[in-house]
Amino acid sequence: MRVILLLILTAAFTRAQEPLHAPTPLITVPGLTPASDGSNLLTLAAAQRAQELGFPSAAIALYQELLAQPGGERNKLTLALTTALLDEGRIGEADAALQGYVGLRGPAWQLRAALIAVQQRKTAEAMAAAASLKPEELPPEDRGWYHFLQGLLADAEGDLGRARGHYEQALTVAASEAARARFMLAREQARLRSGPVDPTLAEEARRNMERLQGRKAGYGFARTYATMLDALGRKSEAVAELQRQLLSLPSEERAEADDFRLLLGLIAGAESGTGRGALQQLIATGDDRDKQRIALQALARASTRDPGRALFRRDLDLLIGTVEPHPILEDLLIIRAEVALAGKDYQRAEQDARDLLEKFPGSRLKAHALGVLTTSAWEQRRYRSAADQAGKAAAELPEGPTRAALGLLVAEAWFRARDYRSAAEAYGAALNEVPEGVAPGGLMFQRVLAEIMAGRLDVAQTQLDALASNPSFDAVNRWQAEWNLARALQIAGQTSAAYTRVNRLLGAATGATQLPTELKARMTWLQARLSFEAGQAEQTLRLADALATSLGGVSVELGTAIASSGELLKAEANFALGRKEPALALLKKLRDDYPKSDAAVYSYIVEADYYAKLDQAVEAQRLYTKLADEFRGNTYAPYALYQAALQAERRGQDVNFEEANKLIVDMVNNYPQSELVFFARLKQGDLLRKLNQFPQAQQVYELLVNNFAQHQGVVLAQLALAECHNAQSLRDSSHAERALALFEQIRDRVDAPVDARVEAGFNLGYLLVKRGQPGRAEAVWWRDVVTAFLLDENQASLLGPKGRYWMARTLLELGGLYEQQAKLDQARDAWNLILTQKLPGATLAKSRLGRFTAGEAKP
Repeated sequence: MRVILLLILTAAFTRAQEPLHAPTPLITVPGLTPASDGSNLLTLAAAQRAQELGFPSAAIALYQELLAQPGGERNKLTLALTTALLDEGRIGEADAALQGYVGLRGPAWQLRAALIAVQQRKTAEAMAAAASLKPEELPPEDRGWYHFLQGLLADAEGDLGRARGHYEQALTVAASEAARARFMLAREQARLRSGPVDPTLAEEARRNMERLQGRKAGYGFARTYATMLDALGRKSEAVAELQRQLLSLPSEERAEADDFRLLLGLIAGAESGTGRGALQQLIATGDDRDKQRIALQALARASTRDPGRALFRRDLDLLIGTVEPHPILEDLLIIRAEVALAGKDYQRAEQDARDLLEKFPGSRLKAHALGVLTTSAWEQRRYRSAADQAGKAAAELPEGPTRAALGLLVAEAWFRARDYRSAAEAYGAALNEVPEGVAPGGLMFQRVLAEIMAGRLDVAQTQLDALASNPSFDAVNRWQAEWNLARALQIAGQTSAAYTRVNRLLGAATGATQLPTELKARMTWLQARLSFEAGQAEQTLRLADALATSLGGVSVELGTAIASSGELLKAEANFALGRKEPALALLKKLRDDYPKSDAAVYSYIVEADYYAKLDQAVEAQRLYTKLADEFRGNTYAPYALYQAALQAERRGQDVNFEEANKLIVDMVNNYPQSELVFFARLKQGDLLRKLNQFPQAQQVYELLVNNFAQHQGVVLAQLALAECHNAQSLRDSSHAERALALFEQIRDRVDAPVDARVEAGFNLGYLLVKRGQPGRAEAVWWRDVVTAFLLDENQASLLGPKGRYWMARTLLELGGLYEQQAKLDQARDAWNLILTQKLPGATLAKSRLGRFTAGEAKP
C-alpha cells in the first residue's frame, strides 16, 4: 500500500542538462513500508476462492504467505488457515495453527476448536466447546460449519436423524454449489475417519450384505461393510468389495453406482489409479450433480502436483470438450481456470473464465470467474485490465468486506497502471467503504499521492488541507503526504508554495509529538533546503545551523545524512551570498568529517557548478573529473563525466571536442546502465558533427534510434539523424532521400514534442527547396508548420523557445520563397506574422518589409 515518493537521484532527469538534486536524507522509517494492501487483498481473495472450489492445499500456502508478513488481520488469517487445514484433513496442524490465535477466544475460535476435537475423537471435549455456540453469533461464512459440527456430534452419539438435519442445514446455508459439495465431501471424509470399529459389527454387516444381495438395503450394507473394513485397516479388501459390487450392479441402478464410485474414490484415494478412475467415471457418467461436484473437488485436492495435475488437466479437457455440454460445465470451467492460473497458463485461465461468464451469465460462480480474470491480469502486470475486472466483480456483490476489498484493489491497480487520476478517484471511493484491516490514514495518504503523481498539485494541496482535519488521518501518514507534496512542488518550481507549507506544518505543534523522530527530522531538513531554493540564503544558514537539535534519537545513518547535507547546504548558501572563502572552507570540512557521505561526493558538483557559472570551464571540468576518478561507481559519477564533457565542449576547439568525446565514451563504457547514456550518446553525435565526422555521428544516432525506441527523447535522435543525412546529401543523393523520409516521419508524429515537429518541418521544406521543389516546400511550410503550429492557438501555446526560433526561420524562408515567385503580398504576410506573433528575428523581418515600403514610396 505504501508507495513513498523516493527521489532516486539519477531518475530526476527529464533532460540531460538538468542539474542533479542535492542528496535527500529520505531514509524509510521502519514499519512504514508494508507490502501492498492491494496485493494482500488479492492474495486473500485467491486463498478464499481456492478453499471454496476445493483446493485447500493452495489456500493453506496463501494464508501462510499472508501470515508471514508483518501487520494484517492475523487472527482472521489464523482462523482461515485453520479451516483450510481442517478441509485438507491435517487435523494436528489445524490444532497447532489455532493455538497461534492471540486474544479473546470468541465463538469463531470455539467452533474450530470443537471441529478439531470431534475429528480427533475427543467427543466430550468437542461437546463442551460447542455447548455455548449459537449460529447467530457466528459470521455468515461460519454458520454452515456450525451445523456441520452439530451433525458430526449427532453422528458420534448415534442420533442419525438429528445428524441428517444438521447436515441438510449446512448445505442450505452454503453460498454456492461448490460450497455445498465442500460440506458433503467433508461429511463423507469425517465418516471415514470416525474411529475404530468392532470386528463383530463388520462381520454382521457382511452377513446382511450377502443376505440382501441385489436389493436396495443390501447395497447400503455393502457400503457400510466397505467403510468398516477401511476403518479396520483392511483397505485393499474394502476396495475389492466395492469393485465387485460395481461389476454386479444392474445398469438401471445409476444412483447406487454414483454412491459406490464416490465411496471407492474416497477409500482408495483420489491419488491412486483406482480412486481416480472411480471419481472420473462418476463425473463423466453420474446422475447425481452433488456427488459429481464432490468427486471434482476430491480430484482437485489430489492434483496439486504432477503427474496427478497433468492427469487432472487431461480429464478436465475431455469432460469440457464433449459435444453435449456437461451438466456441471460451469464447475468444470472454473476448476480448470484455477488449475491453469496456478500453472501460470493465463490464456487458458482467462478463456475458461470468459466462457463461464458468457455461457452462464447468472452463475453463482460469476464472482469467482471475475476473480480469476482479475488475478490473471494482476500477475501479468496488466493493471488496467485488473482494475476493470475487479470493478466488475465489486458490482456483483452486496455491501460488505469483499466488495470493500475489491474497491481498494481497483484503486491500487489504477495506481500501478500509472493512471493516477483514476487511482485518486478510486482511493476516494475506497475511503467510503474501508476494507477490514486497512488503515484509513494510509488510504488518505495514497489519495494525495495519486494526485501528486498525476501532476495535479493544486488538487493535491486542496485534498491534503481538507483531510488534515479528519481524525482518521494519523500524524505519520499526514506528514508523509506533506513531505511528498513539498518535494513535488519543489521539483515543479513552486518552491515558495512548498516552503510555506513546510513552515506552516513545522510551526503547528498539534500532532507533532506523535511523529516518529526521524520523520520530523527529515521535514526539518526539507525546510532548510526549501529556504535556500526560495532564495533566502541567510535564513538557510540559520535553519541549517539548527538542524543539529533535531537529530536526537534518530538512527546513525539518518543523522549522518542530515548533518552532512546540512553542511553542504550551508556551503551552497554562502556561494549564493558571494562568500566564496567560507563556502570552500565548509566544503573542505564536509569532506574531512564525512568523507564517504553522499553530501561529500555531491560537494564536488556544487563547487564545479559554481565555477561553471563564472565561465571557469577548466576548473569546473577538473572538479567533475576528480569526482568521477575518486568515486568510481558512485551514483553521481556518470553525471560528473557528462558534465565534464560539456565543460570541455564549452572551450570550443577541435581538441576540446575530442576530449569531450573521450569523456562521453568513458562514461558510456563504465556506466552502461545509467539513465544518462541516451543523452550522452546524443551529445556524442553532436560533437562528432562539430568535428565533421558525419559517418561516425550517423552511427551513433542510428544506435540510439534502434536501441532506445521507447525513450522519450528518441525523436531528438531521429531529428539529429535526419540532419546528419542531410549534411551528407551533397556527396550521396541516397542520404537526401533518407533525410526527407525522417523529417516527414518526425513532422507527422503526434507524440513528438511540438518544437521537434516544427524543426523537422522547416528542414523538410528547406531540403525540398534545395532539390528544386519549391511548390512542395511552400505546402510543407505553410500547411504543416505555420498553419498547424502557429495559427492553431492550442498548438501555438505549446511552442517553446526552440520551436519559436524554427517557426521564425520558416516564416523568413517562406517569405523569401514568395518574393522569388513575385507573390509580394504573401511575402509581406509571412514576415508580418513574425512581428504580430512576437517571434525571434523581428529585426530581420522589419528589414525585409522595409524593402517593400521603400520601393512603394518611389514615384
